[in-house]
Amino acid sequence: MYLLSYFRTESEALHLALSEDGFTFEAVNGNLAVLEATEQTGTMRDPFLFQDQDGLFHLLATDGWRGSSLAHATTEDLIFWSEQRTIPVMETIPGTRNVWAPEVFYGIEDGQYRIIWSSTVDTSETERVRDHRIWACNTIDFETFSDSYLFFDPGYNVIDATVVGYGDVYLMAFKDERGENRVDTDYKAIRTAISLVPGGPFEAVSGLVTPAPVEGPTIYRKDNLWVMLYDHFLEDRYGVSVSKDGRQWTVSEVEVVLPEGLRHGSVIEVSKEIADRLKSHFG
Repeated sequence: MYLLSYFRTESEALHLALSEDGFTFEAVNGNLAVLEATEQTGTMRDPFLFQDQDGLFHLLATDGWRGSSLAHATTEDLIFWSEQRTIPVMETIPGTRNVWAPEVFYGIEDGQYRIIWSSTVDTSETERVRDHRIWACNTIDFETFSDSYLFFDPGYNVIDATVVGYGDVYLMAFKDERGENRVDTDYKAIRTAISLVPGGPFEAVSGLVTPAPVEGPTIYRKDNLWVMLYDHFLEDRYGVSVSKDGRQWTVSEVEVVLPEGLRHGSVIEVSKEIADRLKSHFG
């Protein structure tokens, strides 16, 4: 089963949807939130779910437009949750403006979980246009964390990175954030890069592999294809592209069916048992 996590413009909280085929997703709980942000976290944008090596689910989320932390919570069943907390990943980096769209992936080679996000770091006294890079920290237990470090810097503004492992390489998709938010832009779309090891460097940056303008890519496996969903954020709709090798992408001829109002979705696979419990509990 495929599980989609997302927030809605009118509801900055965790929403979930399920799919058997990876293309038709049905909202859990009638498209209402299954977990609201607490006073400590404040808000919950860009919710990302990840199941660790012990089977525990971790939620990472953006906890505000500005700041130096991200939101985190855990659950065994996606129904009953731990206390939400903030992790101050950029607290020691002077000039940090924000921490956006955190995600995490596991490195088989070194047993490390790498949390990645986009931040603008600007030590000037006057605010300027955001100029993001992808940052990261490492952990083995989600209790202690390495110092945060610059993870990916192609020399221009990038956000919304996601990393998946396949074969003997790691594939990153990210948004080229240059340009203006217009439908005729030459940027504001998704590129990919690859690395042989989880810590990078991520190289062989591709051209744009999606239409523009889009953001918030998520990548998952369906049969013998890679599927990428992305948000046409100026048009209030989602798009889907497919690839056999993770490098050459084409817009899918099969339409994806998604919950109304979806923003910044992420897809993972879960067991049928977990999915059945969710449907039974929330309807």
